[in-house]
Amino acid sequence: MKKVLSTLTILAGLAGVASAAPYVLPENQPGAHTGYDWTPVYSVDALYAIGAENHTPDMWGARLGFNLYSMQRASVRHQFSLNAAYLAGEETYNDASGLKNDMHMLPITLGYHVHLALSDEVSFFLGGRAGYSIGEAELKVSRYKATIDTNGFTFGVGCGFQVQCSDAVYVRLGYEFGRTYYDDKALKDNYGQHTISLGVGCWF
Repeated sequence: MKKVLSTLTILAGLAGVASAAPYVLPENQPGAHTGYDWTPVYSVDALYAIGAENHTPDMWGARLGFNLYSMQRASVRHQFSLNAAYLAGEETYNDASGLKNDMHMLPITLGYHVHLALSDEVSFFLGGRAGYSIGEAELKVSRYKATIDTNGFTFGVGCGFQVQCSDAVYVRLGYEFGRTYYDDKALKDNYGQHTISLGVGCWF
């Protein structure tokens, strides 16, 4: 009986010491992700591209992106991206020729944007992207048609606004001017476009 009582007394004392010990939050463990680390962000943008010349059709499409984004609460933030987009459009010219131009393109680009914080949730960004575009244009006149490759170097520069909706999601609205220079020298042409984008990005 004495042994049981002594054991209970020791356990009660230890419990009192444990309850009196202050609780300390653990520090970040080595390898833990913080806001100062580069964060992988997946994004998708809806695109509307207005042809810069009269002979180029307006195009619709989407762009997928894998980004590395600095998430810290700083006045200047940086974002690098790898992007793949698809755009398509057609136009029939109301002139004597009745020419119909059906175009599509697949630009693959690398990009960089700098974000200037206007508040904790809103930032203004500007930057650009460059890469290579795989494209094709099908020209039709009456029963006759011809297909030409519109592959070539492509670039775009632009700006916009980004709103942080939560810790893991943002939305953005942007404008970009781009141009694609065709590899086929016989064309002696290039394609310019004014692109309006509306997108969302998230990370896990």
